[in-house]
Amino acid sequence: METVNSIEYMVRDLNTRSVVLFPTRAQVVREMTAVNLKPATNKITVIGLSPTIEQESIKVEGGGSSVIITDVAVELLPNRDIFEEVYPDSSRDQADCDCNDQSDAVSDSDSGQEQRPERSFAQAKLQKIQEKLEIATERVDNATSRLKILESYASALQEEGRVGDINDELEKYRVLRDELFMERVERKKIQRGLREQLDKLQRQQVKEKAKEQKAKEKVRQEHEQKKSLKRKLDEERHKEQDRVRQERENFWPRYCYSVCITIECDSNTPLPSRSIGKAGVMRVSSPTSTEAGTVAPCSTCDLVLSYVTSSAGWAPSYDLQLSTKSSTAILRFDAQLINTTSESWSNCKVVLSTSQATFGGLDDVAPSLNPWKIKLEPTVSREKENQILTSREESTHYTDWVASKKSNGVNKTRGEMFINSGLFVDALSDFEQSLMAEACFDTLYNLPGLRTLAPRSTPSKHRVDCLTFDKVMFSRKAVPKYRPVVYLKVKMRNTSKISLLRGLAGLSLDGSFMGRKVLPRCSAGALFSLNLGVDPAVKIFYCKAEVGISTTEMFRKEIYARSITMQNIRAPADGPVSIKVRDQIPVSDDHCLRVKLLSPKVTTIDGPKVLVGSPGRDAIWDEDWGVATATATRDKTGEINWDVSLNAGKAVRLIMEYSVSFPHGEGAIQSWDS
Repeated sequence: METVNSIEYMVRDLNTRSVVLFPTRAQVVREMTAVNLKPATNKITVIGLSPTIEQESIKVEGGGSSVIITDVAVELLPNRDIFEEVYPDSSRDQADCDCNDQSDAVSDSDSGQEQRPERSFAQAKLQKIQEKLEIATERVDNATSRLKILESYASALQEEGRVGDINDELEKYRVLRDELFMERVERKKIQRGLREQLDKLQRQQVKEKAKEQKAKEKVRQEHEQKKSLKRKLDEERHKEQDRVRQERENFWPRYCYSVCITIECDSNTPLPSRSIGKAGVMRVSSPTSTEAGTVAPCSTCDLVLSYVTSSAGWAPSYDLQLSTKSSTAILRFDAQLINTTSESWSNCKVVLSTSQATFGGLDDVAPSLNPWKIKLEPTVSREKENQILTSREESTHYTDWVASKKSNGVNKTRGEMFINSGLFVDALSDFEQSLMAEACFDTLYNLPGLRTLAPRSTPSKHRVDCLTFDKVMFSRKAVPKYRPVVYLKVKMRNTSKISLLRGLAGLSLDGSFMGRKVLPRCSAGALFSLNLGVDPAVKIFYCKAEVGISTTEMFRKEIYARSITMQNIRAPADGPVSIKVRDQIPVSDDHCLRVKLLSPKVTTIDGPKVLVGSPGRDAIWDEDWGVATATATRDKTGEINWDVSLNAGKAVRLIMEYSVSFPHGEGAIQSWDS
């Protein structure tokens, strides 16, 4: 019976040649080098592919002599790996804590044993003095007893009348009593000295015991502090272990794809190798596989496995630093890479692409336009009136197109594929939508060096390029009638050779961070502009109108005067700023109501500009404030435009006057559009 040579690979053990990241997908190329093949049938199985893979995208290419790929089979099987075996460092280790507790107890007992010899020596000395004191006390008592006996003996002799020579007896009594008394005094003195030594030693022992107790308490407190600190460190370590475990469990799959590659090897008939994808499977019947261990390999083969997976992609991120002094901009182009599959792609070439790696919808064709017929009805409701705006076919086709875009990709939910899936689903959804509308098919970015993309719930940032733009144009506009502020806008040309994609950018102006803003898509060599909000360096004051009245026999004329004061608070070393100021005068809708512009004195509508403006604060202080010109528009908006070049540290005042004339008995009010 024909034997089958079976070889099994874990996907995490395969080398990753390259990863091409698309906005919402990734194309992964893995390689198996020097695969030993034996004559007849060989089955190479790759286990552990991420469940987010698009099954139709799996492709296998083989190279080598006398080999042919006859079958590529893909199955979705339960994950047979054990989490604790793959990540042995994820579980908590309580043995360290127990050992540390035992070492703490041993250290306490050791410290006690170190102090016992000192206490034993002091105790022995105290006991020795107590013994001497007992002997001294006994001798004092002995001398006292003999004195009593002597007194008793003298009294007995006197009572019995046996006293002979009284002088001799008294002399004997005196000598004996002196000897006993002196002996008793000496013994008493020794006893008192021993008592003093004993008291001193006891006091010293109490002090040493208190000192020892204090030192022991200090050691105990230090030990408790160390234990408490160690406990906190253990808790922090356990929290970190739990976080790492939780993070790994987020990408631990319930099911994994398994790819079985069947290769026929014939050592006698060399055959060219070929590649087979999942979409073009050619199955051959083979018996139950049993590895022929005694047959020598006939050749080696290099296999390349490529596939497309969802739950991976990239989005651009920018940091734009603008300088109004040098009119330059520095743009740092970063890529936020995301990998939420169950695979880790290590030491591989990473390429960023703006195209969408979709394999569905290739059979779609352009729809045909059906006739859009309308007719008359006596009464037309609002709902039927809207049919003139949108046809039924348009609504149907648009709804189907939106539904097809949403359903494109893997239909399984992440909860069906992974153990934990609820921690970053929303963030991943936002990430996938960030570049969806900006995809094209001609932009590639190569990241330098080799990169490692491990599964993680947060994007990793990688630098793509750092660009410098010269001749940046800053413009300022103000409509003080509505808001007394000056708005800043920047326009620049993409002088680099790469296209800038739509994405969030952190903006800094003259070293101050302003916030984050969406950078528009811009091709190489094209212009793009950004609104930077309010320019705090230019203050503007819009004064209330002053009204003057003059009358004739038939008409009443009211003259209105407004002043606009602008101050450039930048340092004198900075250059002037250009500001376009817009205001308006009322426009008459009645032939009896006349409005006339008095100042600025524009001779012709849409004609040449006239010089206007005066120092804003003081004629001497703001003498060289700059230049301002004014124009009036021809349309019926009554708009007045000033082009002001205001020097740093100076202020300018712009005057606008107009007259309103109407017949007596009438009044001017605002006319609302009906």
